[in-house]
Amino acid sequence: MEYQTRQWLEEALFDLLATRKSLQNISIAELSEHAQIARRTFYRYYHSKEEVLTNYIDRLIQRYIIELQTEKLDDFEDLVNLFFKYWSQYTEPLKILQDARLQALVLQRWYDKLPAVYTSIKAPWHITNSTQRQINYDSRFIIGGLYNVFDEWLKGDYKAMPVNKLVTTTLNTIKRMKNS
Repeated sequence: MEYQTRQWLEEALFDLLATRKSLQNISIAELSEHAQIARRTFYRYYHSKEEVLTNYIDRLIQRYIIELQTEKLDDFEDLVNLFFKYWSQYTEPLKILQDARLQALVLQRWYDKLPAVYTSIKAPWHITNSTQRQINYDSRFIIGGLYNVFDEWLKGDYKAMPVNKLVTTTLNTIKRMKNS
């Protein structure tokens, strides 16, 4: 029952965000009513509507981390490919977050988890014997860059540009920067 109630609240929140475009314009009472649960029930599971959102985002990130840890990544291109293919599965909810100006929340939740992720995957491009500071900078550069490219794609190109073209475009950008 708990999982189903949480799912109803997430779906209700995204429905309301899609029409209101602002988290501030959604009340807990309205969210509960839209999810067809009592307001009291909402508070049994969450302290705030922001927590509904962060739990959803954290779950997506955790699933991505599991994919990172289980996929064989031979090179950086494999990471770029995995990143865009994974996150493009969630185009609709991420587009809703973008339209509600909440995409920075996704990136912030990522940044909170980055150092542990960096050390939990085995990738050939990782710098061995890195300091924690270097790992933090490397991680933010990679995730920040990829997520911002994804964010730009969501602004308009996602309907016309397939994910494999986004991967190619991003890899070409990296190559051009490396060769300049």
